Amino acid sequence: MSEPSNNHMIKHIMVPYDKSEAANRAFEYAIDLAKKYNSAISIVSCVSLQVPTDPYFGTAYVETTKLLREDAINSISKLEPRLRESNIPFKTDVLDVISITESLISYAESHDIDLIIIGSRGLGGFKKLLLGSVASGVSQHSKCPVLIVK
Repeated sequence: MSEPSNNHMIKHIMVPYDKSEAANRAFEYAIDLAKKYNSAISIVSCVSLQVPTDPYFGTAYVETTKLLREDAINSISKLEPRLRESNIPFKTDVLDVISITESLISYAESHDIDLIIIGSRGLGGFKKLLLGSVASGVSQHSKCPVLIVK
């Protein structure tokens, strides 16, 4: 059995990113694997849309969402130099989402992701409850392999 040289199983790695320690470790794993397999990396950050029921809070809500989005874009951009110096092709996305888990799974499917590398617990308030509920949801429902980094 000879292996075809450039037919790697891992061409495209996705890293959901939320600035947590676990997400940073997941990012380091992704860089290491991307170098070994000549993979591209997509870093995806989610801005959770908690839609206010009271229209009075509408404008505050729009402002908050804008700030969260800017914060996500800033924190992702801090990772870009590492990717550039490693010559890893990458893209970054900030998604406005209702369900983080569903959005990550559909992103993975629509972008031909071969491997998702996710931190075991993110910045969710209830740290104890999260193998991150996101990490466990993604690993249960994803069609591609998921590496959960502790």
